[in-house]
Amino acid sequence: MMTKVQKTWLWVFGAMVVVPEVLWSPVINLYYEFFQSSYSGYVKPFNNNFLQNSDNLKYLKFVISLQFIGAVLFFMFWIINKKSVNSKLWFWIILFASLFVVLVSFLAAAFIFTFHPDFIL
Repeated sequence: MMTKVQKTWLWVFGAMVVVPEVLWSPVINLYYEFFQSSYSGYVKPFNNNFLQNSDNLKYLKFVISLQFIGAVLFFMFWIINKKSVNSKLWFWIILFASLFVVLVSFLAAAFIFTFHPDFIL
């Protein structure tokens, strides 16, 4: 069984991913617009928000970075406390789901930071 402190940190790291995604959907918008095919050249976002404005790319980078850091910390914390989980089935389900979220948020963060005109190697 996990202690109260462990559960609290797990909720904090989970909230770092879930809250921005619920409010603004930055990762879902990024992938939706990227894979949306339109012959007219008009790409409609999944959810209109201030992060999609080209003037707010700093905020978008911050939010996606926050989500990535939260997903990584959740994943690491889940692995560290694997002995505290009662059900092995739930452990593996949450482990693979959090690994998927880590990979998706990593690719979104890499896309945002790499394909920007101001990015210099």
